[in-house]
Amino acid sequence: MRATLTKRWSFDAAHMLPNHAGKCRRLHGHTYQVEVAVSGHTQEATGKSDEGMVIDFYELSKVWKEVLEPELDHQYLNDTIGYVTGPTTAENIAGFLLEAFTLHLPTTVVVERVTVWETPTGSATVTRHDG
Repeated sequence: MRATLTKRWSFDAAHMLPNHAGKCRRLHGHTYQVEVAVSGHTQEATGKSDEGMVIDFYELSKVWKEVLEPELDHQYLNDTIGYVTGPTTAENIAGFLLEAFTLHLPTTVVVERVTVWETPTGSATVTRHDG
């Protein structure tokens, strides 16, 4: 059986968009919400602890906690990831996270999409199927 799992985290960070025509050109911060959706085939019932799972939620959280959160939480994103993403827009942050999760998860797991909520009402979603 194929299944899709979704996991969500939050982080606080500052950034600026120096070429933006509006107020986002100034240094400011957000409490971001990140949602990652991964898919794959569930493990067979073999008596292992991950039977019936695509991946243990703990493994997703481990990548977040050990690899990504230190680069994002309470950081100035222009310094920590801006060299990779270019402008630290919600779209580019989501793309960065999609690539990072893909790199750090088993190849049996497909990172389908990452959504970054910059505000409670504004988000950007990047999918694996984007060009």
